[in-house]
Amino acid sequence: MSESSDFYKWFNNISLKLGAREISFKKIFKYLDSLPNPIIIVETGCLRKKDNFLDGQSTLLFDKYTLSRGENSKIYTVDISPESTKICKEVVSKNVEITTNDSVRYLNNLSKNFLKNKTRVSMFYLDSFDVDWRYPYPSAAHHLKELVAINKIIDENTLVVVDDSPAVGNLTQNENQPDQPWKILSSPSPLPTIGGKGFLVHEYDLINVGANFLTQENQYLFRNLA
Repeated sequence: MSESSDFYKWFNNISLKLGAREISFKKIFKYLDSLPNPIIIVETGCLRKKDNFLDGQSTLLFDKYTLSRGENSKIYTVDISPESTKICKEVVSKNVEITTNDSVRYLNNLSKNFLKNKTRVSMFYLDSFDVDWRYPYPSAAHHLKELVAINKIIDENTLVVVDDSPAVGNLTQNENQPDQPWKILSSPSPLPTIGGKGFLVHEYDLINVGANFLTQENQYLFRNLA
């Protein structure tokens, strides 16, 4: 899609509001630009507060994008909170199918329907379970369950994104040179990895399956899981 399109005019006007997500959302849309119509996006965890762009507003972004990609392009989003789905319906267009349900249960059912109808998904955006940064395991485990639920309908071109997944590493700094940059501890300390919501997904797909890691700026993007 051209930078002069209505979508990019709108997006470039609000992109600075996205904070740490700005770069990764730009890469998401540029990747989707390379895919043929229709664009099908499946999202877990919908928009839950109007105009709160630091929270992502991903459903709104995807809605605006797919409206520029042909009449058969569509978003499917699910959230367990009736309050969130109610707010989301007030903000986005009818191009978004909004469901109130547990995301893992929803994705299992959706996968069966998509397999039956041969629906190809352009992107999965996993962001359904708020992460406790002091103890991220429950959120990380939930997002791994989501990945397992959709595994059969991911093909070589499907982009998968897990939000709130910053890079983490073991860092050190010379006490005598506090102004010097932090450095990664040398072996045998663990290598840098993905934290937050996506750390178990990262271990599963990159280490065990060999997915192609694309980029990460507080969001974990990968493809070629199939």
